[in-house]
Amino acid sequence: MTFPDVSKEPVLFGRYRVHIMLGESRLATVYKATDLRLQRPVLIHLLRKELCMHPHKRAQFLTEAKQSAHRSHPVFLEVFDIGERNDRPFLITEAVDGRPLLGVGALSVEQALAIVRQVAEAVALCQSHRSPELPLGLFHPPISSANLLLVGDGQVKLVDGWCFEPNLIAADLAHYRAPELSKGQAPQLSSVVYALGILLFELITGQRPIHGDDAQSTALAHLTQTVPSLARVRPTMYIPSLDRLIARATAHDPVHRFADAQSFVTAINDLWRELTVSTRRLNVEPVRTSGRPAVGGSTHHQTPSDAKSVQVAPVVRSPMPTSSLRNRVSQVFTGSFDIDSLRRQHWSRTVGGILVMIMLLLGVAALSFWGVTWIVRQLGFGTASQLPDAPSWSLPDFNWPGRAPPELYVVNIAEGLNLRSEPSARSDTIMTVVPNGVVVRKLEGPVIADNIPWLKVRVELNGQSIEGWMSLNYLRPQP
Repeated sequence: MTFPDVSKEPVLFGRYRVHIMLGESRLATVYKATDLRLQRPVLIHLLRKELCMHPHKRAQFLTEAKQSAHRSHPVFLEVFDIGERNDRPFLITEAVDGRPLLGVGALSVEQALAIVRQVAEAVALCQSHRSPELPLGLFHPPISSANLLLVGDGQVKLVDGWCFEPNLIAADLAHYRAPELSKGQAPQLSSVVYALGILLFELITGQRPIHGDDAQSTALAHLTQTVPSLARVRPTMYIPSLDRLIARATAHDPVHRFADAQSFVTAINDLWRELTVSTRRLNVEPVRTSGRPAVGGSTHHQTPSDAKSVQVAPVVRSPMPTSSLRNRVSQVFTGSFDIDSLRRQHWSRTVGGILVMIMLLLGVAALSFWGVTWIVRQLGFGTASQLPDAPSWSLPDFNWPGRAPPELYVVNIAEGLNLRSEPSARSDTIMTVVPNGVVVRKLEGPVIADNIPWLKVRVELNGQSIEGWMSLNYLRPQP
C-alpha cells in the first residue's frame, strides 16, 4: 500500500498543510487542508486571485467572513480564523464532507420538510441579528440545492458551494431569485422565503419549477411563471395544505408571502402537526438588546419587539408518521395522506400474502401425497414403487454456457431512485421512480457524469422491461 508524499504538499501560513483544491465559489478558492498545530481537518477559503485587485470584492469577502464568525448554527460551517496574508484575505472553517442535494431526486415529504426547516431555522437566526446597519441580518450563503451538502442522517450544511464553475453559479442561483430582485428592487426579509419555497418544491418533486434558457431569462421567468401544484409533477400526491404553504412562500408579491424566515418555520411546524408528525420547539429565552451579535454561542440578540416572535426549533430528526388505523383515517379526511406510500405498502403485503398461500398449498399437497402412500403400504394394496415419485424442484439455470452471471443491484433509498434516460443529474432526464428494494440488472457502466457514478440498468416495472440510468450511490450489489 502506498501513501501520498506529504512532504510535497505546501504548508500555508506555516500552519495549514494543503491537500487538494475542492473548487471555487462566488468569491473564494476552497482547499482541503490539515491544521498542523491542532491536528484537525479544515477548509481554507482564499479570495480568488483575479478578485484580489477589486476593492469591492475584497471588502465583500472580509465583511461576509466577519459576519460568518458571529453566527452559530449546525447548518453553517464553524469559523476558526479570518485575516489577510500577503495582501490576500482568507477564512478558515471546519471541514465537511457531503454530497450536494442537487440531482438527488425526489425526497419524501418528511425528509424535504426536515431539511428545509433546518435551513429556515438557520436563516431565521441570521435575520434575528438585523439592525439599522444590517437590515437583513447576518450574511448566509445563497439558498440553492447545490449549496446544500447532505452530511449525515438528515443533517445538511449550507455552504457557498464550489461544485460549479464560477461562471455557472449565476445560472444556478437564478432558479431561486425572488421576482422583486429581478425588478431591480432591494432585497427584503421575505425574499429568502421565496427561495426556501422553491427549494421545498424541488426536494419533494426532484425538479426546479422555474426555468429559462440562461441565467437572465431564468431570473426574468420568475416575473411571469408560477410554481405549480405538487400533483402536476407527482400525480399521486395530494396534500392541499402543503400546496398552500409553497404557494404562499413563492407568491409574486412580497406582501402575500411569509414576512420572514421565522414565520416560515412556524408555518412548517404547524403543517407537521397537521400531518400527524411529531415535532418539538426550542423556547428561546429573551436576551439583552445590546445590538451586538453574540460570539461563540448559539443564542442571538434581538429587539424587544422580536423577542416574542423569534423561536428557533432544534435540529432533530422527527419520527415517521404513525401507521395506526385511526391516524390513517384521520389523514384521509384531512387530505394529507401519501398515496404513493399506501400503494407501496399494499403491493408488498399482497406479494407477501401470495407467497404464503403458495407455500401452504405446496405443504398440503406434499403431506397428502405422502399420507396416501403410507396408507397404501399399510393396507397392502401395492408398493410404493407403483406410485409416482414426489416431484423434485430446482431453480432453472439462467446462465448460458461460457457467459458470466448478470450483475444484480438493489435500490437502496427509502423514497425510491430516479431512472433516467441518460447519465445526467438534470431533472428533465427523469423517466420514472423505481421503489426501494427493487432488483435491477446492470447493462453497462459505471460512467461518471456530474461527479456522480451512473449504471445503465434494466428493471421490470408493472410487467414492462425498462432500460435507463441510475446513480450507483444508491444501489447496493445483490449477494
